[in-house]
Amino acid sequence: MEENITVVFHGFLNLPHLQKLKLVEAMNDYFDSNNREPIRKENEARFAEINFTAPEKICKCCGR
Repeated sequence: MEENITVVFHGFLNLPHLQKLKLVEAMNDYFDSNNREPIRKENEARFAEINFTAPEKICKCCGR
């Protein structure tokens, strides 16, 4: 696998079971949709709200 895929898959494996299911469901919704832009915009908005500088935030993908 490519490095980016390996890092993201590592994060997926670090998620609790129910979060894994929610992620798979969200990915299925994305790939099943013919109108993906709203899905991307919603995710970008949620991502922008995350405070990555908070000391308690640890990236599930890379562990930092």
